Amino acid sequence: MLRFLLVRTIGIVPQLIVVSMIAFAIMMAAPGDPVSSLAGGAEHMTEADHQRVLKNLGLDRPLHVQYGDWLLRIASGDWGHSLRDGREVSGMLLYAIGHTLTLVAYVWLLMIASALVFGYWAGSRPRSAADYAISGFSTLSLAIPPFWLGLMLILIFSVMLDIFPSSGAAKIGMRESLGDRLMHLVLPVATIYLSHIGPYIRLVRGSVQDTLSSGFVRAARARGLSRWTVVSRYLLPNALGPFIAWAGFSFPLLVSGIFVVEWVFGWPGLGRLFLRTAMARDYPVMMGCVIVICVLVIVGNLLADCLAAAFNPKLRRTHGG
Repeated sequence: MLRFLLVRTIGIVPQLIVVSMIAFAIMMAAPGDPVSSLAGGAEHMTEADHQRVLKNLGLDRPLHVQYGDWLLRIASGDWGHSLRDGREVSGMLLYAIGHTLTLVAYVWLLMIASALVFGYWAGSRPRSAADYAISGFSTLSLAIPPFWLGLMLILIFSVMLDIFPSSGAAKIGMRESLGDRLMHLVLPVATIYLSHIGPYIRLVRGSVQDTLSSGFVRAARARGLSRWTVVSRYLLPNALGPFIAWAGFSFPLLVSGIFVVEWVFGWPGLGRLFLRTAMARDYPVMMGCVIVICVLVIVGNLLADCLAAAFNPKLRRTHGG
């Protein structure tokens, strides 16, 4: 297992380089440039001024030279500065990552806990009213667009009922408190939860049903073991292996999948930062966002593999653990 972790960790570097090359090429190939965004449009400056600003920003050099310089700075720990306002990219990313991980952590833990409860309840009672209701809810969750759901929650709970705030992470001009932070978290968490919980419930439900019909569970019941013993020793360890692996893999996917939700609710996270800087063609910040998301995805995959191996002795032997 240790050798497996070492090989996967070393493999992170070439993966990041490949992803950064592709992202850099796509960003540079997109129409527009940061100079026009800063000036409010190309019509507000002469061509000579435009070229002078491009040269000052280093954007007039060949793409491979720009990428090489950016890669060397990243390797030395210098993430650069925003082309838009001159702030350090590292500080902007740290601020945004903290808010995004806070939002994702609440959603992730809530989804895991509720999926275990509802998935087990539906899977252990097939073709019951509870099974049909929970399965219907999980199917509906798959069909709900997060953007539309977020707007509906804002309309109902912020505009009509005036219960929860509609945007931001805290009230402007007031000292931040835990209660205020939780109030701002309710609607974004609810939006992500209701639009993403479906696969979690269906995976637990399917695993529980498959495990209940297996021979070793029937043999355990035939030996007269108590229901709790059968569930804790035979059912859950075998049924939850795929779910735990998916839970580990889905954490970074949630990070990269909540861009629209952060934008709708004005949540100052990584997704909103990327979308805002993308419109301004702020390449250093955009590349920083891409690298951070890529790292989270790779680390999440590694975590998923470790969790799967922890619950599957065959995988531990395969990886040398």
